[in-house]
Amino acid sequence: MLRSVKSQIILALSAIIIAVMGATAYLLIDQKTREINQDIFQKAISFAELTHERIISSFESNYQEGATVNFERELAQIYSLNRDIEGLSIYNYSGEALYQSEALESAFKPNLERIQAVFPSVRTADENRIVYLEQIDSRLRYTDFNGQEVNEVQDTEQVQNIVYPFRDPNDITRGFSLVYEVSYNSLDQLIQQMIMRISAIAVVGIIISLLVAFLLANGITAPIKTLSRGAEKIGKGDLKTRIPIKSKSEVGLLAKTFNEMAVELEKTTEVRIENEKNAKEFELAVEIQQDLLPTDLPEIQGLDIAASLMAASQVGGDCYDFIPLKDQKKLLFYIADVTGHGVGAGLVSAINNALIPALIEHYGNIQDLVIELNRLLKLKTGSSIFVTMVMAMWDEVTNTIQFTQAGHNPVVHYHAASQKANTLSPGGVALGMVGDISEVIKSEQVKMEKGDVFILYTDGIPEAWKNDKENYGMERFLASIEKNVQLESAQAIHNGLIKDVKMYMGDHPQADDITLLVVKRTA
Repeated sequence: MLRSVKSQIILALSAIIIAVMGATAYLLIDQKTREINQDIFQKAISFAELTHERIISSFESNYQEGATVNFERELAQIYSLNRDIEGLSIYNYSGEALYQSEALESAFKPNLERIQAVFPSVRTADENRIVYLEQIDSRLRYTDFNGQEVNEVQDTEQVQNIVYPFRDPNDITRGFSLVYEVSYNSLDQLIQQMIMRISAIAVVGIIISLLVAFLLANGITAPIKTLSRGAEKIGKGDLKTRIPIKSKSEVGLLAKTFNEMAVELEKTTEVRIENEKNAKEFELAVEIQQDLLPTDLPEIQGLDIAASLMAASQVGGDCYDFIPLKDQKKLLFYIADVTGHGVGAGLVSAINNALIPALIEHYGNIQDLVIELNRLLKLKTGSSIFVTMVMAMWDEVTNTIQFTQAGHNPVVHYHAASQKANTLSPGGVALGMVGDISEVIKSEQVKMEKGDVFILYTDGIPEAWKNDKENYGMERFLASIEKNVQLESAQAIHNGLIKDVKMYMGDHPQADDITLLVVKRTA
């Protein structure tokens, strides 16, 4: 079975050329056969017309007088004028055979109608029909015995014999009919010669066609093989492989497309490698950020705590932490939101988380701590990155929470006695915007009674979107707080609040980080 394109092209082209040559040979032989058939017929009729009187004259003067040799010699001379006449018979008007060539003693079966007819007649070999030839002026009329016109002798028909009458108008008893037997041996020989010549030409043509088909197939398949080798190299990782374009045909267009594909593939691969590199960096940043977030919440007497962070991307810009100060019976905790999200925001939040534990040893007052933190962030971060924050300090002795706000969302204090959630916002400015915020930063303090809840959150909650036009909002958030604070634990309250936000968002994508801290006074 032929599998290669080259072999298939050679076979197809060779078959087409052979078919064309065969059809051409058939048409040439058929056309030549028709021409020779018609030529033999016309020449036989003309030969009979020119020789019948001479033959009868020699028959009467030689054959009937016993000079047979002279008559046969005369006939031989006449036969030499037309090689397609292979024999002769002479009949009288009554249909009696007066002379018959030795080779044709049984060839002609006497037909009295033809022998006694006034006009010459022919018998065709294929259809075995008898056609009479009536000469009218210069036109030859083809008829049957009754004078009705019939189809003329076609160039596809071969004449078996010709009966040509001889009538003496002065002597009615002097009437003869000559039967000329027609041979097509010359046609057969000529056809055989044509077949031999055409066969020789066909052999040469087939050899040439195979050569042409090979060259043409090679011209088509060579670029394809080059493309195949190029694809193999690319498959092995050599993305700089290019195919030389030497043709403007479809193959050349394919090579051009291949090169364009290779260029795009190289670019895509570079982008993929870069993305994989970035992904690893993302993973590392996520790991660093997660490590900086508290893994276990502190157990503080009189408090129940719950917290979570849901980043909108792989690396979030939110952060929080709980730092117990056991020797002072205090708990420092905070929540911060870096503008934007992604690696940049994640790095700043990581810096923020790393700085606070270091600064707390030097600044016991959270307001002073926030002022110093702002100074460092302004010094170390870009002008386009800011951090909003709420930093709070729980005092176990006084049962109070002191908090400082730096441009962040208002905190929510649920007062159990009044069963009312209030927002508290001392103001302030986001960290990193200006070098010194000591004049604008303020602190507030709230008394935490049993059952009171203190809630810190980032703007990912009130700005959670249900669709492109509606967001969650503070009013709904406060209503959810008043509903869920009745739950027993801080974790249950936390879960109820997050669930309500998620139900509101539905399938809409999360646009910003969502961080929530719930601190409940239990005793």
